[in-house]
This record gives sequence, C-alpha cells and structure tokens, in this order.
Amino acid sequence: MGDIHGQEGGSQLWLITFTDVMALMLTFFVLLFSMSQPQEENWSTFSAALSSEFNRFLGMEFEQGGMDEINLERLSYEQALDLNYLKALMETVLEGSDALGDVTMETRDGRLMMSLPEDLLFEPGQADVSTEGARAIYALGGALSRIKNQIEVVGHTDPRPPGTGAAYNTNWSLSLARAANVAVILTNVGYRKDIVVRGMAESRYDDLDEGLDPQERQRLSRRVDIVIMNHAARQSRLWGDG
Repeated sequence: MGDIHGQEGGSQLWLITFTDVMALMLTFFVLLFSMSQPQEENWSTFSAALSSEFNRFLGMEFEQGGMDEINLERLSYEQALDLNYLKALMETVLEGSDALGDVTMETRDGRLMMSLPEDLLFEPGQADVSTEGARAIYALGGALSRIKNQIEVVGHTDPRPPGTGAAYNTNWSLSLARAANVAVILTNVGYRKDIVVRGMAESRYDDLDEGLDPQERQRLSRRVDIVIMNHAARQSRLWGDG
C-alpha cells in the first residue's frame, strides 16, 4: 500500500514542472510582444480615436459674438465694472454724440473722471442746467444708468469771487448747486444708486497746469466732474451704520 501511494504522489510531480514551463513561456511571449512595434496604420487609427474622445467638449454649445461693436444696452451688471473696460465703453458714447464733443475723460487714482465744462452746462454764475447741457447729461446718463459703480458729481469754480448781486454769494455754494443739479438729471435718466455730491469751489485750481494761458486755465477750472469709482455703490458710505 505504501508503494502504491508513493507512485501516485510521484506521478503528479510533472504537473508542477509543466506549470513552471508554461508560466515562463507566457512571460517570454508577453515580453516579446511588448518589445515589438505596432503597425503604423493601426496605431494612427487608435491614437486619433483616443484623442477625439479626450478632446470632446461636453458643455453647452456657444457662438462667438461680433467684436466690431460695443452695445451698452445689452449689458446688465451686478458688480462694479473694471474702469479700463468702462473707459472703452464710454469712449464709444463720446464719439457717437455731438453733444459730448467738449467732454474730456481720464483715469486717475482708481477713478474714471469725465469733465463737463461750464460753457456746456450753465450760464455764467448760474446753477440751472441749460438745454444743451441737459442733452449732454442725458447722453451720458443713458450709458451710466445700468452700471453699479459708485458715482460722485463734483463741482468746481475758478478763484474769482462772485460779483455783486450774484445768485450765489460764494464759489462753494455755486459749485455745490451745480453738482447737485447734474446729479438730479443723472438720477432722472435712470441711475438708481445714491450719488455723492461735492462742491469744491476753487480748491483744485492749483492742480491745473500752471503753464496754461491764464484764461484757458480759468475756463478749465469752471467745470463739473462726473467721477466713477472702481467699487460698487453699496460699498460706499458717507455716514456710519448708526
């Protein structure tokens, strides 16, 4: 019985050797396959198919808009506009309106300032906006009515004191009244945020170039500035919460 069991056990040893040989042969063929080069035609087809799958765009379809026109009426802003972008928009407004031919614009210290000269808006020594001036403010206000940026309106005068019998006995009161009247028109046009109104009188006269002709310097000092800030109107407070 012992010999029979020994022969039966020994007769199965060849399976171990056979398994080892098959494993070695499988390894050999795998290595041989990995070292081979795929056919160029098949590889190109596979590569193109794989690339197309990974480059698929699964989002919504869109069409590129035209770049030759800026249309303010199509814009609705929930945040303050970047001033450089806003300046580009306002340049199209200024160029498209004859009523705004005398308006100048510049960016300074995080603000976009549009200066409207006295002779465009008012009669000398008066604060009521003329018909021509109202037309100019309406042209600007239509573009500004949709933005969320804080707007300030600042009145300026030249250094000469008001004459005898003038409607306003100080330059400060004249500059403030002019700024307030411009702000009222901007509000009527559609700007719905609070507008900060300031009267600066002649306090900014020295900011003008001293090399200018004296009469030209005085003319430039008599103006109203519409100042657009780089933050939204809700971020600006004149008084505390209390």
